[in-house]
Amino acid sequence: MDRISRLPDDVICHILSFLPTKHAVATSILSSRWVNLWSFLTIIDLDDTLYLNPSLRRSSSYSLLFVNFLDRVLSQNQSQTIVKFRLHIHDSHGQTLSRINGFIQSVVLRNVVEIDLGIFFNFPNNDDCLKIPNSQSLKVLKVTSEDGLKMPAFPGCFPRLTVFDVKVSLIASGDDLITNLFPCLPALEKLSLVGDLTDCTGEIYVNVGGVALKRLELELSIDNYDDCDAMVVIDAPRLEYLRLQDGFMASYLVKNKPAISEVRLDVGEYDEEFLEFLDEVGHIRLPRFNELLQGLVNSKFISVSASTLKVVCSQRWNLPVLPSLTKLELDVHTSTWMLLLYWLESCPNLMVLSLILKEKPVDDLDMLEELELTGQDVVPLCLSSRVKEIEIKRLGRVDEEEMLKYLLENAKVLDKFTVNSRVYIKDGILQ
Repeated sequence: MDRISRLPDDVICHILSFLPTKHAVATSILSSRWVNLWSFLTIIDLDDTLYLNPSLRRSSSYSLLFVNFLDRVLSQNQSQTIVKFRLHIHDSHGQTLSRINGFIQSVVLRNVVEIDLGIFFNFPNNDDCLKIPNSQSLKVLKVTSEDGLKMPAFPGCFPRLTVFDVKVSLIASGDDLITNLFPCLPALEKLSLVGDLTDCTGEIYVNVGGVALKRLELELSIDNYDDCDAMVVIDAPRLEYLRLQDGFMASYLVKNKPAISEVRLDVGEYDEEFLEFLDEVGHIRLPRFNELLQGLVNSKFISVSASTLKVVCSQRWNLPVLPSLTKLELDVHTSTWMLLLYWLESCPNLMVLSLILKEKPVDDLDMLEELELTGQDVVPLCLSSRVKEIEIKRLGRVDEEEMLKYLLENAKVLDKFTVNSRVYIKDGILQ
């Protein structure tokens, strides 16, 4: 302990910053040398699960324990710059969002660089939303909620914010905040938005854009897709990575056709309820996937989930030609591997084919048997003349032999064939 105490204050504070703030403050009892060191921490990590004894949860003093400690830490902090402020709370402790907004404002005044907020409880529906005050220093903002937190408000400009990772509920006012968000974030390079549309009705418009945006992840969920719809416009000319996920086939418009290095698509849901819904509104939603792909024609790598693959093929969509695509990754169920031929026809310059094999789900309701699958006598041009590498993950079932035979016989210029196998034990016999 004496050797550590002889270190410079800034070195000791740096070491303490790797501890949860509760433990860093506890070092003040070690000696007079340590009493005030915690007040110079540049990383503040506060999590109410570390502070509260479960036996006190029903006591009258419970609600004040964590809030009083939080007040003390922020009021006594003497650092001119807070590198990171992490606040994860699982109970309101009798506070409102306006009080939490006060804590956020306090760290913004100390030139905070990164904010990581986790709000894991319900606020009243009429409560205010999180407000992030104007900041010239903030670079990373993460907001996570499991109980319907509204989209944060940005009343000012954030010229240095590069990463925005948010999990919230989108409501009538939420879509306006998203639409008006990007003029405030000119340096934003990564946006990860998980939005819950369950409480929405009608059409929700989501406009995402920015000249600096390189990585975009959108995950939209909804329970009542017959009452609500989402229209997403993506205007990011420098986009390098795109992941889209929803279970209701939202409308996506990708402007400027950026040359994206990697695209991951998991849109639509292949189940009886959604397919019946498509029968009713097919004239509106059926063209959406093609419109999305039209904006992705310059993409180099596209990954498609098994659900999306089956929805596309079940609706007899003619896929557009993807001339820039050199790598294609498909989740394919073992009983319907021939669905990949629909895609190969649209990829004239494909060089790498990656297949992730999955067993046919028991809840498929045998709907796939009604599909008119492309015959094995059809050989896409890219497979016979372009594909040099095939990768198959999770291979190992007897009913996959037919697929292997087809690929090996028709991939005429193949240089590399990689198999990640599985092992099955049935009736005590190694398969």
